[in-house]
This record gives sequence, C-alpha cells and structure tokens, in this order.
Amino acid sequence: MDKNEIGMNRLLQDLWWRQRNIVFPDTVRNEGILYRNAARSDQVRDPLQRVGIMMAAVPCFMFACAYLLLAIGFFVEHGLFALIPALIGLGVAGVSFAIGAKLAMAAVFNSKRPPVHPDIIRRRRISGRK
Repeated sequence: MDKNEIGMNRLLQDLWWRQRNIVFPDTVRNEGILYRNAARSDQVRDPLQRVGIMMAAVPCFMFACAYLLLAIGFFVEHGLFALIPALIGLGVAGVSFAIGAKLAMAAVFNSKRPPVHPDIIRRRRISGRK
C-alpha cells in the first residue's frame, strides 16, 4: 500500500464515522476529546480560552461545595446512621473538586512555549543565532 492509498482509506473511514447514525458514541468521544484538551496544561492558550476553562472549573467547585455541605448535613442530622451516604457525598465532592482543580490549574498555569531542548540551544549559539 502506498502513501496515497493509506490517506484515502483514512479519509473514507473518517467520513464513514461522521455520517453513521449512531450518535451517542460519537458524542461521548468528542466530549472526551474536549475535556482532555481543556485539562492539558502544556498547550498555549489565549486569554479568552483561559476564561472559558475557568468558567468550566467554577461549577465543578460549586458542585463540590454543595456535596460537601450535603454530606456534613447528613452526618450532623442523622449521626452514624448516615455514615455511608455521607462518605458517598464526600467521594463525589472529592472527585468534583479534583476535576475543578485540574481545570483551574490548566487555565492559570500554562507554559508560554514548549521547552527547547539543550542541544538545539547549543546549535543556535554555535551558528550565531539567539
């Protein structure tokens, strides 16, 4: 198989994936790609993208606070009888807080440029470039 045939097969496969009638797996895959790319901290983002990621992180923090208060309220009101629902609420709050923290870290702390390998810096200095 030559290079053009492989490229054509990939194009046809992509067209088939986009035009099939099964919506749910494609939606899940696209949403997973969106959140995975939003949570990556090694990408360069402009200020609008950073604000958008923070707007996605704030509801995660609010959800975590709500579940934390719910778990505390269960435990205070019912005592040890509500230990299992309180622990489930704490688990949900912890996961939501971790997702919000990952998104917030990706929005606030991102690298301006990918790091340059030291060999490339040395070659640039030898050739007279900065």
